[in-house]
Amino acid sequence: MDREPVEECIQSTLSALYPPFGATATTLLCQAFEVVEKVYHEDALRYVIEFLIPAKHILQKIQQDACAQYSGFLFRHEGWPLCLHEKVVVQLSTLSWQALQPGDFYLQMTPYLARSPRLMLKCLSRDGYSVQEIVVGEDCYPFIFTVEWLNSINKDRNAVRLENCLLVADNNVLRVSWQEVVYPQFVHKEGLVVGSRHSQNTVWDIG
Repeated sequence: MDREPVEECIQSTLSALYPPFGATATTLLCQAFEVVEKVYHEDALRYVIEFLIPAKHILQKIQQDACAQYSGFLFRHEGWPLCLHEKVVVQLSTLSWQALQPGDFYLQMTPYLARSPRLMLKCLSRDGYSVQEIVVGEDCYPFIFTVEWLNSINKDRNAVRLENCLLVADNNVLRVSWQEVVYPQFVHKEGLVVGSRHSQNTVWDIG
């Protein structure tokens, strides 16, 4: 397959998962092509077949489960919970461990040898100089975007409680309270936004 149709497939898949794609494209395409280069040795077709298509099914399942409890509501951010407008919640490539602070974590779809990709929670290890990776099991998919799920992770950790999720927009990493991520905002029929109150996020450049 020619490179151009493969790249079009990547873009169309990501645009369906992370709308509005005009806002998320810069982050997602940068992450996607980083994985194509570093993991799949610039073989974009292999990336699509072995990673992107299986990851799409997993992310669709997670999104459907998260949104099911809000049937009939109009989301302010149509890509929730995978993204909050331009802010990507579930990453497609690894973030620098130096962006992590105690209490921080991020979610990432990761390639897994020849098997289906896996959803991982990544946070600082106890020594503070490496990254701990926690596999998110399929049985957790319906409950990931809840406060209770993160509480269950913290209960099994003998370390600093995880409270903040790292999101990415362009070349910026944003530290956001998990509660701000899991409680979506809705648009009222009169145009009012209903839901959790927006607060100031910490932003720093990683470019």
